Amino acid sequence: MKKSLLNQMRSLLICIAGLCIMIFFAACSGVATTTTNANGNQSVTLQGEVQSVNPSAHSAVFLAQGQTVTVSQLTDQQVATLQSQIGKTFTLQVTKTGDTTYTINVGTNIQEGANPVATSTTASTNGQPTTTTTSYPGTIDFIGKVQSINANSITVTMPNGDALPMALNTSTHRDDDFMNGQPNVGQMIKVETYTNLDGSFTAKKLGSISLEDQNNTFKINSVDFEGVTTSAVGTDNVLHFNVGNKSYSYAMNTSTRLKHFMNPQSIVANTPVDVEIRFNGSNGTVTQVENNNN
Repeated sequence: MKKSLLNQMRSLLICIAGLCIMIFFAACSGVATTTTNANGNQSVTLQGEVQSVNPSAHSAVFLAQGQTVTVSQLTDQQVATLQSQIGKTFTLQVTKTGDTTYTINVGTNIQEGANPVATSTTASTNGQPTTTTTSYPGTIDFIGKVQSINANSITVTMPNGDALPMALNTSTHRDDDFMNGQPNVGQMIKVETYTNLDGSFTAKKLGSISLEDQNNTFKINSVDFEGVTTSAVGTDNVLHFNVGNKSYSYAMNTSTRLKHFMNPQSIVANTPVDVEIRFNGSNGTVTQVENNNN
């Protein structure tokens, strides 16, 4: 009996030590941690622009990564702070209560500004972390072929051959040219998509393409990304960046247009960037990179 208790104590201490190490590294790297506890309640670091504040309901509406979300149970002081900061971006710790609803965590200090990186950790029922993913806010715009589609989701092949699955909702704009309001499998379409808080994607707009677009090889083979750099650019001139839960690395050359950067090596980690990539098959080259902070 005593030996069994000692083994259980040892396992518990190992789990606690592991959690402490993960929290330590998350704090050192300046990322935000998202955890799902045994009760299924998800604690999130929310970064969004204040849209409106409801003092009587002690709630506020934020625009976070293309989604409108509501945060409730704000204190009087938090309400007063946010009321005078409409249009500004804040970071706060919240608990998910619905698809677009959250309650603010007790004792949270709301901070103006946004950290572009969010790390998510999913915990099992015994509290031991099982998976870790990193999500970076951003968008992807491209022309591609519909691989599959239903009422709630669509998968479109990008110019490099990657298949990008996206959620569809009532806010997704669809061109009137589509038969029955939806594009067909095999059809070439324009896609505008944005990241969700968990790193997945939702289609913002699905558009038909003109004959001119079909004949424009630059458009057909180009993708516009809005993401966050994950490391500084080295002497190899390779740009590393993430959008949502996707990682990308592409080389720059002497023809690459730099906006708000002195040279490739002036691009550092955790910089929000707009990137245009030209593909030749699965190989891509950076044609333009712009500092999205300017």
